[in-house]
Amino acid sequence: MIKNTNGKSAFLILTKVLLLWLPLVLASPSKAFGYIDPGAGTFVYQTAYAMLLGGTFYLRRMLDRVWRKRK
Repeated sequence: MIKNTNGKSAFLILTKVLLLWLPLVLASPSKAFGYIDPGAGTFVYQTAYAMLLGGTFYLRRMLDRVWRKRK
């Protein structure tokens, strides 16, 4: 029997992996029909816009702190 560094046999490890993996595979559907919600693109644009504005505000605050220390 092959043993790894922990002293467990490869068969026990394989059995544990199969016992965790097999029910998930059997429970999953054979075909997944999905769609993208029409509002998903708007949400992505809104997130990007908020990140841009938030990053600009944060960068402005950091630069203001640097300029204040130099004076």
